[in-house]
Amino acid sequence: MGIAAMVIDPNNGLNPANTGGAKNRGAGGVSTHKPDSQPAGSNAKPAAPGDSVVLSTEAQTLNRLEAQINASPEVDAARVAAIKEAIANGSFEINSERIAERMLDNDDMLS
Repeated sequence: MGIAAMVIDPNNGLNPANTGGAKNRGAGGVSTHKPDSQPAGSNAKPAAPGDSVVLSTEAQTLNRLEAQINASPEVDAARVAAIKEAIANGSFEINSERIAERMLDNDDMLS
């Protein structure tokens, strides 16, 4: 069996600095970039029609999560408006215990 000309991105396209980039990624995070020429001394042959790539369960999960993240807005405008209104009318309450718990949780994640 010959070596396929397909390039698989081990970072699953999550690093925008990689040379394959998201624009060359096909379905499932597999790069569809086909080099213009083969490296010198390479015996690589084009992929046969029966060749296939199977992504691990983790890679498939990452692809689904990436799609969900890309589909969600960066800012929840409705929540921002509600907080602004609560601050303006004086009904916004600060829960210092909850803030302290979350700070400790974040500290635990960093340790």
